[in-house]
Amino acid sequence: MRIYHNIPALFTYNALSTTNSALQKSINKLSTGLRINSAADDAAGLAISEKMRAQVRGLDQAVRNSQDGISMIQTAEGALNETHSILQRMRELSVQAANDTLTANDRQFIQLEIDQLRTEVDRIANTTQFNKKKLLDGSNAILWSTDKLETKLNIRGGLRQIDQFGQKQVLEGNYRITIQADPGQNQVQKSDLFKVKHENVIMNVSIATTNGFKSIEVNGLPSGNYVVGTVAITANAQASASFQTLARYVQNGASFTVLNMSTNPLSALFNVVNSNIAQNASMLFEVTNVDTAAGAISFRVQSYEITRTGGSGQYVIENLVIGANSAAGGMSGLGDAFTIGNLAFVGSAFGITAIAQVGTFKEGDKFVFGLKAASSAIASAITNGTHPTQWNVRLSVNTVDWALGWNGSVNQEFNFQGDAFAGTEVVTFRQFYVNSANGTVYDTQIQVTLGSDPDALPNANAATFHAAFVGEVAYKDVALRDLDKFWDANGNFMLVDPQTITIVQGDGQKASVTLYGTDTLEQVRAKLVNAIGYGLEQAKYVGSNVQQLVSYVERQAGVNDTDESVEGTFVIRSAVTGKNGELNFIGDEDLIKAFSLANVRNAKENEFTINIYDAHTGSSKVINEKITGNELIGVLHPNVDVVFDPMADIDVTWNNGLKRFTFAQDLATYETYVHLADNTTVFQIGANQNEDMGIDIGAMGSRALGIQGVLVTDRESAARSITILDRAIDRVSGQRASLGAYQNRLEHTINNLTVASQNLSAAESRIRDLDMAQEMMNFTRLNILMQAGNSMLAQANQLPQAVLSLLR
Repeated sequence: MRIYHNIPALFTYNALSTTNSALQKSINKLSTGLRINSAADDAAGLAISEKMRAQVRGLDQAVRNSQDGISMIQTAEGALNETHSILQRMRELSVQAANDTLTANDRQFIQLEIDQLRTEVDRIANTTQFNKKKLLDGSNAILWSTDKLETKLNIRGGLRQIDQFGQKQVLEGNYRITIQADPGQNQVQKSDLFKVKHENVIMNVSIATTNGFKSIEVNGLPSGNYVVGTVAITANAQASASFQTLARYVQNGASFTVLNMSTNPLSALFNVVNSNIAQNASMLFEVTNVDTAAGAISFRVQSYEITRTGGSGQYVIENLVIGANSAAGGMSGLGDAFTIGNLAFVGSAFGITAIAQVGTFKEGDKFVFGLKAASSAIASAITNGTHPTQWNVRLSVNTVDWALGWNGSVNQEFNFQGDAFAGTEVVTFRQFYVNSANGTVYDTQIQVTLGSDPDALPNANAATFHAAFVGEVAYKDVALRDLDKFWDANGNFMLVDPQTITIVQGDGQKASVTLYGTDTLEQVRAKLVNAIGYGLEQAKYVGSNVQQLVSYVERQAGVNDTDESVEGTFVIRSAVTGKNGELNFIGDEDLIKAFSLANVRNAKENEFTINIYDAHTGSSKVINEKITGNELIGVLHPNVDVVFDPMADIDVTWNNGLKRFTFAQDLATYETYVHLADNTTVFQIGANQNEDMGIDIGAMGSRALGIQGVLVTDRESAARSITILDRAIDRVSGQRASLGAYQNRLEHTINNLTVASQNLSAAESRIRDLDMAQEMMNFTRLNILMQAGNSMLAQANQLPQAVLSLLR
């Protein structure tokens, strides 16, 4: 027996330690429920389990990702639901506006709603967000920029594509696009003919206002071209004046000459208040009595007057004397009568050889007796060294091709003292005229207002104008209030208050002009030029020829076989070919009808040849792609539409012979650059790399949908808008269908991910989870062994005590 080494105890202790270790592991397993609590438990099993755990957690997160993706899609699709509603309303309004029971004003109110709805479409596209990410403006698919403002992109989706091997690739980069044009045709519109409505309208007026002339007013003038000038008369002018007659007689609508005068028969005909004033006169006579038996005719002066008002007062013809002296009788004032007897007048001193037979005249017949100075030389003396003392204001009239016009040319002269200017001078030319064609007697008047400084008067023609007849084609300086088209049948003037016309270009740009009743045709033309040239930005294409965008064809200015062949009309030319350049005018119905614009040349689209190159390597991407219009749809990329300048590579020149713009291919190569960066919305729908899903959400604004230029202001435009809106509705429907398909796919993805996660969890459980029943059996066994070991260790520890019995 040994006491130094208790071998049984050591053996028991070792067995107990092993049991205790196993028991601890069993307790650990039973406590965690896991078979593998550390790599020592099962290194390979742990590695497999961790992989499975990563997959399970990835799948679970992918489920949450998919659910978030569904939420994003629902947000976008919900916004497009409202866009759909807006487009449906716009289409409904277009159908309504296409019905001709509506007036232009009604359609204008409908257009107001159309414009607001279009603005709301843009607002929805620009503000719809999910977690601060914009969904419908295209930025959630592609980031882009171009080198030219005119070059824009419509985004339909991202740049990611799946190739034939199932690999995802992104076709982003920088591209150089070259464009060669085959020019189309611009729209040319022509207005109705504008004619003079009122009497006493003068046009084609040119007044040298800087040379002392202020204004001209007329009353009762026959149509004709008039010239008013001034001629200085020197102090040494010869004191002589001869007169010649202008005499016409009218009876029962037929007129003929009744007086034949010699060269100088009436040198004593007029006495006037101021002997320094020499002037011409025309007098209207009326037959008051015809005595055939006595051979006598009585006349009454019905009216006569030539006046000058200003610093020297007014001058009128005061007395008419018949005969070498007053023996034959005379008149002292308006309305006095005299008698011509024996039909030979008073004597041969006046050179009157005959008047007419007494039977030729009837009571009430009228004739005009007019005189004019054959020489403008009037004696005078210079009283003021700064200017001549005498001025001659001369009026000349040229007849026009008008049945009621002057019979031949007429000249009048009015002489006055220059030093008499004390203020504004008003010179009135009054002429009585009998028209030989219809027997009408005209009492005509031209009033010329002069400045206060006679030195400012030119020694030349200083004012010209054309007196219009009612219905005559208007010159460009006629005001709208004097034109027939701006008055209705009830005599109402449509521009009593200012009216605004809005011009809408085919690409959606707008510009407005405001018209006033006092605006002349030239002012209207200038306003239209500014609106089209600068408001609609067409001036950049025509340069110095911007004024040719709108022409007014004046009387006698038409050019046959050109755009300006019809006189009295506006010609409105677009400098942009194709639909983008079409001009539509919106305004009050009566005002639009007054212009009555009609196409004389319809727009025709340009054709372009497109080449696309990699901007860095120069390699070709697209060669000789031919398109009509300025939109490159899906050529650069299926999800990218490139809209470029509609006048790319087109040179615009003015052909003065044809009175039109001509369009030709520019010799310089037109280039534009496009930068594309992918920003496709990608959902991570798997536990591993590349297990993702890209979704295409394109731009849903008005330009991308093609509704930026929707018009319903006339029947044709409204009808065309129906088709435009149908395409926009289809586009939104297609996008919503895609979003619905994405959502359905994600729901299936979630189901799949859930099942996969469940199966992987089960597999991982089988590897790592503890079989509790089996482990409890092991635990019970180990626990019994532990108890037995403890008991045996106690027994082994008692064995050395047996040695003490030997030592007793």
